[in-house]
Amino acid sequence: MRILASVLFLCLLFVAAPCQAQLPTATISGIVKDSQGARVQGARVLVVSTTQGTSRTGATNADGSYSIPDLLPGDYRVNVSSAGFATAQYANVSLEAGA
Repeated sequence: MRILASVLFLCLLFVAAPCQAQLPTATISGIVKDSQGARVQGARVLVVSTTQGTSRTGATNADGSYSIPDLLPGDYRVNVSSAGFATAQYANVSLEAGA
């Protein structure tokens, strides 16, 4: 009986494993540069989902690059700001799963 229960548990485990929900997501990433082409460290990146009304923030690293992963597919607005610079706004950024 104990062996049967173990075998049944293993069978259920292998059947259930492929059924786990995988949420298709996307990533916004890039490099922030000033008008002279120099990379901007510490810039704040705000990503707002115009589809769902949620937002996420990130910041550029020492190389001026940023990455905001695990975003749901949909339409977004991206604002990039840093002290001493005008805020850059990008509207109608459309994300697809896996992009």
